[in-house]
Amino acid sequence: MLIAKKNFLLAGLMLFGLARVDASIIVSEIMFNPQGTDLDATAVPPYNREWVELYNNGSTTIDLSGWQFGDSQDNDWATPFPVGTTLGAGQALVVTGDAASFDAHWGTGINRIQVGSFPNLANTIGTNEGAGIRDQQGAIQDRVRYQELGWPTANGSDGNSIYLLPGALTLTANDLASNWRPSSQGVYGAKFRSAAGQENHGSPGFVATVPQTPFAPDPNAAWSMVVMPDTQNYSKSTRDLPIFSQLTNWIKDNKEEYKIQVVLQEGDIVNQNSQVEPTSGDQSADQQWVNAKAAMSILNGQLPYIMAAGNHDLGTTSAQNRNTQFNTYFKASDNPLVDPAQGGILKGYQVPGELQNAYFELHAPDGRDLLIFSLEFWPRQSTISWANQIAGLPKYADYTAVLLTHSYLNPNNTRANDTPDGYPVGTDGNDGEEMWNELVKLHPNFEMTLNGHVGGDGVGYLKSTATQGNVVNQMVFNSQFETNGGNGWIRVLEFLNDGKTVHVRTYSPFLGLYRTDAANDFTFTLSQLPMFAAADFNRDGFVDGSDLALWKSNFGATGTATVQMGDANGDGAVDGADFLIWQRDVAGAATAVQAAVPEPSALMLMLLSLVALRLRGPRVLVLV
Repeated sequence: MLIAKKNFLLAGLMLFGLARVDASIIVSEIMFNPQGTDLDATAVPPYNREWVELYNNGSTTIDLSGWQFGDSQDNDWATPFPVGTTLGAGQALVVTGDAASFDAHWGTGINRIQVGSFPNLANTIGTNEGAGIRDQQGAIQDRVRYQELGWPTANGSDGNSIYLLPGALTLTANDLASNWRPSSQGVYGAKFRSAAGQENHGSPGFVATVPQTPFAPDPNAAWSMVVMPDTQNYSKSTRDLPIFSQLTNWIKDNKEEYKIQVVLQEGDIVNQNSQVEPTSGDQSADQQWVNAKAAMSILNGQLPYIMAAGNHDLGTTSAQNRNTQFNTYFKASDNPLVDPAQGGILKGYQVPGELQNAYFELHAPDGRDLLIFSLEFWPRQSTISWANQIAGLPKYADYTAVLLTHSYLNPNNTRANDTPDGYPVGTDGNDGEEMWNELVKLHPNFEMTLNGHVGGDGVGYLKSTATQGNVVNQMVFNSQFETNGGNGWIRVLEFLNDGKTVHVRTYSPFLGLYRTDAANDFTFTLSQLPMFAAADFNRDGFVDGSDLALWKSNFGATGTATVQMGDANGDGAVDGADFLIWQRDVAGAATAVQAAVPEPSALMLMLLSLVALRLRGPRVLVLV
């Protein structure tokens, strides 16, 4: 419909002798709703923070002298571009009404011009708005109706521009809402800028021309975990709620491809714990908890998940006290992969039945054992003491301990150190620095911490050495201040086959894009796992008959089989393919127990008999 309108407009211009001068200049990015006030002519000095980016998709330089930008729908045009303004092939030009404000926020060196009477761009969907450019004869060269239904939004706490995707840098393609996205740091050159009293996402002066390759697992990954940041803005709003389920559905649908073993949610599950009247959004507290439960329940029976209690999950709206509805709506028994009564990963609570302070064991496919703590927002001293007791148990000496809590690290890569504590629960609470000093650094098994809570760019990483020399990798990740309730960002932490490297990547199933900047795509190292042959199922350093016995005893297991059960290739099943790997490894091993290992021909007969027994019916394995 939009293309037809634009073609009709161009046909009309040609009829009246106002044919387009050149089809190469298009609108490629629009900052129509920066954080705070867009413009204020009465301020000292006055400012206008809106801008638009133009792109030359042609092969020659275009003279833009006398061209104008404006709201083509209201015939509200800025003053003409200065004489001598040109735009080279494949280059971008930012048009702003306030060069000083633009430079103060986005930095100098960006190709930009200032014009007078820059129109005030509408911020509301459904308004009659057209970001247009016209040449020196008055012929409209491009127009983008960016405020029609279905176009990208800029309704978050942070401001953001909207930009045209690579592969859509043409006059007709930029008519389609599906070819535009909200700017978000780390994607197609976009940056988060905090300056001049504003926090915004945008990529003024930079136009990406090569689309991202599809998001795919790291080929060297042995397994992964998924981290979900604060979900409160999805829970509180019917507008953004579908994104919550989109995330958990993506996790469920991709659990095998990415070898996902566990999902961690960093707290602020909802925006208000118990107050009926919404503080923002359109959902009461109970509705928000129902919404969150429905979204997370998609993972029940599919993957274990661990959730933290954030400040908005406590009190009435934000940690006025320690009361929470978390345990009313979420119980270990909901998910058999969490429920200890059904063999799940939960191992204990501080208070029976209360998930805000609990610990879990995860036995990963590569042989790494993890002890994962979920601790309440600014945990009480009694909670810290309890966690110390668990972390210090001899059985966990060789585990990788992980702290999941809502507030710990800030985006400036320093631990939260709130003095005085800014929440009522803070009088008996421990912030990030206190948790480091009184829990994390005291134990040689702690290697990771994960939290959300804070804004800014919402990302940070700190590497610290604990008392006994162990390195602790501390990460903050939160996207709730972006538009669409958080733009659907999640993190995939991939544990690589070298037994020590973790690859952190940041992806949005909602946007279908991933971040490529160093703050969102990086690696760190954990303690080195012992390196064993693939078929050394009992991890004794030898591939021999005892490993074959393990494979035989678990033959036929599917879905969640581990290497210790005989799954040599990491596909979650114990089958003939694993036997062939065992046969390869045992043939290449110089062990002292070869006499006890059957000849290959006998082994193959054994494999065939096991398969036959499995196919015939009763799953009774006769071991020979």
